[in-house]
Amino acid sequence: MVGPGIFQSIYSVNLPSPTPEKLRHHASIAAFEALHALEIVFDIVPHPPSNPLRPLKLAVFDMDSTLINEEVIDELARSINITAAVSAITARAMNGEIEFEQSLRERLALLNGVKANVWEELKKTVTIAAGARELIEYLRARGVMTVVVSGGFAPMASWLKEQLGLDHAFANHVRRPISSGVRRIDISLNQLAESPPNDAYPYTHLSGDLAPEYPIVTPEFKRHVLESLIQEHSIPVSETLVVGDGSNDLLMLGAAGLGIAWRAKERVQREAPQRLNGTTLSDLIYILGGGVEDGNK
Repeated sequence: MVGPGIFQSIYSVNLPSPTPEKLRHHASIAAFEALHALEIVFDIVPHPPSNPLRPLKLAVFDMDSTLINEEVIDELARSINITAAVSAITARAMNGEIEFEQSLRERLALLNGVKANVWEELKKTVTIAAGARELIEYLRARGVMTVVVSGGFAPMASWLKEQLGLDHAFANHVRRPISSGVRRIDISLNQLAESPPNDAYPYTHLSGDLAPEYPIVTPEFKRHVLESLIQEHSIPVSETLVVGDGSNDLLMLGAAGLGIAWRAKERVQREAPQRLNGTTLSDLIYILGGGVEDGNK
């Protein structure tokens, strides 16, 4: 046992072995997990079994329902009492039933009238996920680059970056279309179009439209962020970690050395390279080779 309820077995192999994804999705493995009410995370990395630390240089996280407990767009809806309508679209999008861009535009259209200063209110109510601080602290202590890439909104991603001490944050819109590399968000950037006061809304408010000059963070864009950071910093793919919960995370999960769907939606549970359904993100510390003293900080 390497942590609370977490056991580790390490094997050294010299011959080509099945990929972790194929092992995880094998029928016999699924049957074993169901029989014993457990989850197995397969991780094949080139390091000797005598070294418990998994080689890691880059960790990329989704934001909503991963590093924070909420879906920010649903919280925006709550501010004008249309939670049910927006949450229903969010659930369909995160389970991959509709395209992310379509779902985003549909939800934003319902948010016309939300006060433009809503971000400051959300910062008071949004909660950081259990174990997130401990996990990021552990990764930073090991010198791992930590990044949040979100299909959500720049003001909240910037806030989370500061709260957790992340190295970089990428959110739903950047300043110009990307031709090469990726551009960090500006903390002052408002990626949603705003409207001045009018008869219906006597205050500055969100228009319900996307600012047209900014691209949308699609699943492809999330993967692009990961691949660009890998190239920019000459990081072996095997030394990367991605954690997310929604269908728009599947591409970047599959492109990482270790991609873990965290408390994910049903489709993502089925299709992700690996999945974990714990109560605290600090469980990942043990999977990465950390000890109880790291997870209990």
